[in-house]
Amino acid sequence: MRIKPVKILTLFLMFFAVLILAIFFGISPLAKYQIEKNSVEWTGRKITMDHLFINLWRWDVTVKGLKVYEQKSSKQFFSADEIYTDISILKAIGGEYQVNTFRVEGPKLMIEQNGNKFNFDDLVTRFTASDTTQKEPEQPSEPTKYRIERIEITNGTITYKDMLLKNELVMQLFKMGCPLLVWNSPLLNAATEFSLNTGGKAEANILLNLDSLSYTLNANVEKLNLQMLVPYLKDYVVTSYVGGLLSSKLLIKGDFDVPEAVAVKGNIELSDFRIDDKDKATVASWKNFAIAVDSLDVAGNIYDFGEISMQDPYLLFEYYDKSDNFTNLMVPAQTTSTDTTTSADQVDYSNPFTIMADYIKEISKDYIISNYTARDVQIHNGHIVYKDYTLEDKFVYDLENLEMQSGPISSKSDSISFDMSCMANRSGKLKAHLSFDPRDYMNMSVNYSIDNMRISDFNPYSKFYVAHAFVEGLLFYYSTNTISNGQLKSTNVMSIKKIEVSRRIKGMGLMDVPLRLAIAILRDRKGNIDLDIPVEGNLKDPTYKVGKVIWQIVKNLIVKAATAPFDLLAKAFGGNEDDIKYIRFDYLQKQFDNRQLKSLDLVGRALTEKPELKAKLVQVASRESEKELLALFLAKGMYYKKAILKTPKDSLDAKDLEAISGISNKDTLFNTWLNQMFLPEDVSGMPSQLKCRKMFGEQVLDQEVNNLFAIRNRLILNYLVNEKKLDPSRITITNTTDEKSAEFESTPRYTVEFHVDE
Repeated sequence: MRIKPVKILTLFLMFFAVLILAIFFGISPLAKYQIEKNSVEWTGRKITMDHLFINLWRWDVTVKGLKVYEQKSSKQFFSADEIYTDISILKAIGGEYQVNTFRVEGPKLMIEQNGNKFNFDDLVTRFTASDTTQKEPEQPSEPTKYRIERIEITNGTITYKDMLLKNELVMQLFKMGCPLLVWNSPLLNAATEFSLNTGGKAEANILLNLDSLSYTLNANVEKLNLQMLVPYLKDYVVTSYVGGLLSSKLLIKGDFDVPEAVAVKGNIELSDFRIDDKDKATVASWKNFAIAVDSLDVAGNIYDFGEISMQDPYLLFEYYDKSDNFTNLMVPAQTTSTDTTTSADQVDYSNPFTIMADYIKEISKDYIISNYTARDVQIHNGHIVYKDYTLEDKFVYDLENLEMQSGPISSKSDSISFDMSCMANRSGKLKAHLSFDPRDYMNMSVNYSIDNMRISDFNPYSKFYVAHAFVEGLLFYYSTNTISNGQLKSTNVMSIKKIEVSRRIKGMGLMDVPLRLAIAILRDRKGNIDLDIPVEGNLKDPTYKVGKVIWQIVKNLIVKAATAPFDLLAKAFGGNEDDIKYIRFDYLQKQFDNRQLKSLDLVGRALTEKPELKAKLVQVASRESEKELLALFLAKGMYYKKAILKTPKDSLDAKDLEAISGISNKDTLFNTWLNQMFLPEDVSGMPSQLKCRKMFGEQVLDQEVNNLFAIRNRLILNYLVNEKKLDPSRITITNTTDEKSAEFESTPRYTVEFHVDE
């Protein structure tokens, strides 16, 4: 039987169609099967996918649910929700490989580092290993022509784990795009953006020349939380907290082949920064630190900045016997012979800080910063706390409201200036002005002033070194200093108002300095000390120290004052300060005893030895106490004469007075007698003191106390004039006019004030 040609053609077309359909629909599952089956052999990793579709009509490939696992592990290394690419088959036939789109959606990449090893090292080794087989030399071939119209990665996640430090960092919402990549153009233009799980987001756009490796990078960082770097700081510092928010907008141009050929423009801000020591005490912080970079060109030695500012900086410095709090923050260097840490010349690529330090060292080793400018430098509302624990008592000093402002800064300028002011321990005010030649620091001027500073704040030092404390005193210090070619001319005017010093503190003091005596001699009648200390010297002499010179002069003045003729006068006084300052009596006392004579002798000697001095003695006593004790004494005297004495006496002797003084205010017989004196009035519920005052009356008691005050005044005046032969015009004796304060005195006393007429 004969088959017709038409039927044969029809059968052939049907077979070809079936074959095409079989290839079209069967190639995708077949390719998926082969890839999954041979993935370990081909890549060393197991690869699975939920769906693979190869469209032969349009030559595009879609992969969904791709998973690449770790080597010999069920852990995922890489996954993607979808990967899509389409190829231009016509261009490929013509010898040019064109990919219109390469898109990856929802990729997830896990990078793990363990020391110097990464979880992708096997892939790098497999696909970059060189072929060592002998081959015949190949003739130069034409370059492969390719064109990728668009590369796009969206909604990606990159997780980095440092297995040694147990630290994890996650880049979220990762996006990257590259609009065009062509074989005959070396330019790569790519952009990316992402956020971090620790806080902050970043955007970047890079234009890279693949031939020259020169690049232009626009990088924007917004509130990047630096706490993510804390694990890497453990090699350098010991802290309980380090944090801050980094933001920047930078335009960077450079060359990967020439690291030092980098130029930068933009701004950098680090806000809400804080570092705490291991005991959770904040040692440094600031609200915001901002640098405006106008132009920074390392290779061109150009460093031009705009405004550099710091807001609300805080610094705590604590000084200990063998260290300080900043030294304690540092991790001690390993010096043992078995030390396996990275050497100084070896870069530890597991620590970004080591890499950064090595990079800066590399790009700056051949460059010296000699050309710089800045619009100004500002510090606002600074706070510095200094604590010294090396003394017997802790010394604490606070500098608050610190303000600093510079003028324009330029290495080419003849002068750069800074102005600074702050509050010192809530009382003193410090102001300073500094100007200097940036090309020669041996030409400068420094002027500063200190107003109203409490010198008692420095008692921990004065007690530790000279065993005295300042009770009162305000320091005013003005210093002007000019340095020309290393030659210093300095004027220093020091004034201490109302200075008072305590007695020597037993068991303290490294130096035996008669500070109290010296100040008493140096100060004027108002209690002030004024010193004018000019200083000159050659600062090029390494042994010359300005501070030492000034304080050596002050020390010499103190020693001179203490060992001058006034020293003989002080020794002649004998006694102590209270013996000169106060003449103490007992209540109702009308005659001198040895205690008053000692004080009066000291006052007399001072007036005799210092003819320019005059003395004012003011009697300070509680009139109420005197009246009360006087009333009790008079009442007890009457009781003694009437109820105790067997034989009446016209006058009482010392033995009688002693007996009267021995009668208790609570004596039952005495109080019964008092009650009878007021009959028929019942005063039994009244205290004995009030009964006695009522008995004699306030008018009589006032008159008697006034007489008592007058008797004491006459006793003192007569002694100084008649016994000490002093001019009565140099002596003034009065009673206090501050009766209210006098009522709180425990015993009567005279206060002695020495003064000099104008």
